[in-house]
Amino acid sequence: MTAITLNMKDANAYKRNIKMAANALISGKIVAFPTETVYGLGVCADNHTAMDNLYSVKQRPRDKRLSIMISSPDEIARYTKHVPPIAEKFISAYWPGPLTIILELEDGSTVGLRNPDNRVIRDLINTAEIPIASTSANISGEAPAIDAQQVINNFSEKIDVVLDDGYTESGKPSTIVKIRDNAYKIIRHGVIEEERLKRCLNENCFSIGS
Repeated sequence: MTAITLNMKDANAYKRNIKMAANALISGKIVAFPTETVYGLGVCADNHTAMDNLYSVKQRPRDKRLSIMISSPDEIARYTKHVPPIAEKFISAYWPGPLTIILELEDGSTVGLRNPDNRVIRDLINTAEIPIASTSANISGEAPAIDAQQVINNFSEKIDVVLDDGYTESGKPSTIVKIRDNAYKIIRHGVIEEERLKRCLNENCFSIGS
């Protein structure tokens, strides 16, 4: 079955399209959506079958965890009660924005969280009201999609809904950092360069332009 493509630039259909995509996620479908960096693929994180399908479609090794999309920094409290000072500083500086933060949980496991700076995905998160597990819209090892047509070319027969909002802003993936205690490690280099992260920790940075 070919994926349904929904035009997010049609103001009259915007809310209806968001609701359709949210219902698809709730029912266990795979939805592609824009972020400010690249397009992503998402499923309900609590649906094991949907998660398995996403790993299969992406051809992603199961030992590579997916990140969770959140609509605001306050939602971090749903996943952990302990946020290290270094994470708080990065959050103040770069959320919403192109930074995925991996935090250690009390049971020793980890969770990667991303608060994207994009209206479409944030509206989708708020409408679906479920945890959305996400990964970039590409086959593992290939370049990520920066517009809906690339998503369709790669996954048209394998996913269910594509939210088409045109080209993404940066065309580069988010930076991923893993934080342990009060130190960080860059897991993936992306939009936010290492030098900016270092400068952030040495200064009182409270905006993405710092």
